[in-house]
Amino acid sequence: MGDGHALLLVGAGGHGRAVADVAAAAGWMIAGFLDDSKVDAPWPETSVLGPIHVLPRLLEEHPDYDVTVAIGDNAHRRHIVERFATFPIRFAAVVAPSAYISPTATLEPGAVIMHHAVVHAGARIGAHAIVNTGATVDHDCQIGEYAHISPGVHLAGDVVVGPQAHVGIGAVVVPRITIGSKAVVGAGAVVISDVPEGVTVVGVPARPVSERSDPGA
Repeated sequence: MGDGHALLLVGAGGHGRAVADVAAAAGWMIAGFLDDSKVDAPWPETSVLGPIHVLPRLLEEHPDYDVTVAIGDNAHRRHIVERFATFPIRFAAVVAPSAYISPTATLEPGAVIMHHAVVHAGARIGAHAIVNTGATVDHDCQIGEYAHISPGVHLAGDVVVGPQAHVGIGAVVVPRITIGSKAVVGAGAVVISDVPEGVTVVGVPARPVSERSDPGA
C-alpha cells in the first residue's frame, strides 16, 4: 500500500492513467508524470512535470519520491529502466487493493498488479512486470522481469513466463508450460506446449504464426 507516499509515474499514456488509478486506490499520492510527448495532465490535480530525461534532477529535488515506470510496451519499459541504471531510484511495486497477493508470493520492485488480479502461493512476479486487470497467476508461477500478463489471462500452476514476454488478453496457459523470453501469446490463445524464445503463437491450441493453416488453401 502507498500509505500516502508520493509516487512519480514515468509514462502518461493509457497505461499510465490506469496505473495512476490503481496507485491512488492503494493510497499513493500521485506526485505527477514524466512523458516525452504528452503535456496535458492525465490525472486529476496532477501535471506532466517534464520529459523523461529530467528524472534524475527531479529526484534530487524530491528524494522522497518513489517511481514506477507506467509504460505498457515491454521493450520501452525496459529501455527506460536501463537508461537510468546508474542513478539510485526507488522503484515501487504498485498493487491494487482489490487484487489478491498470497503472503508466500514475491513481488519485485516496479511490478504492477492491477484491479482484481490474483497471484497465488509461491508465485514470483519479476521486476517491472505487469499482471493486468483480472488476470490469475496460479501457484509457483515465475513471471520474468518486464513481462506483461494481459487482462483476463489465466496461468495454471508452475508456468514460467520469460523476461519481456507478452501473454495476450484472455489467453489460457496449462500447467508446467514455459513461455520463452520475448515470446508473444496471442489474445484468446490456449497454450498447451512450451513457446520458444521470441516466437509468436496464436489459436486454440496455440501454434506458431508460421504454422497456421492458410484459409485460402
